[in-house]
Amino acid sequence: MSWIREQFTFHDLQRLLFRLSEHVKAFQGLTPAEISELLGSAEKCSYAAGSSIVKEGSVGQHMYIILNGEARVMKSGRDGEVELARLMAADSFGEMALADNEARSASVVADSECILVRLNDHTINANPEIGLKIYRNIAKVLSSRLRAADELLAWRL
Repeated sequence: MSWIREQFTFHDLQRLLFRLSEHVKAFQGLTPAEISELLGSAEKCSYAAGSSIVKEGSVGQHMYIILNGEARVMKSGRDGEVELARLMAADSFGEMALADNEARSASVVADSECILVRLNDHTINANPEIGLKIYRNIAKVLSSRLRAADELLAWRL
């Protein structure tokens, strides 16, 4: 995995607070102070276009939020790789890794240079009140994705 780990500057954090609270579904209902607390333990990661961010089958303990750039979610299928989704700024992925610490169900590849926020389960679980809000939001995100997948599957059968 080729990525660059950076620390957030104060300016980065200030810029992100509003953007994250308004646009990132996993952060809905969090106060700026709660988001700031999470970001204090988060990592800023940069990936070059074409880089693999996460690989299907690998075990992960991080979720990611795209700040800049675009990525594709890819899944191995009978006939090769299948694109499940396209992600852009404010989209998140890797939420299931936080919930179950199991192997990743799909790969995510950077289509362009990507700058991401990377959060691990320890960061989210450090404050139970914040963790509860995040896991509730993750449940909503995963439920929405499952409904969409069910709909697609129903039309393919």
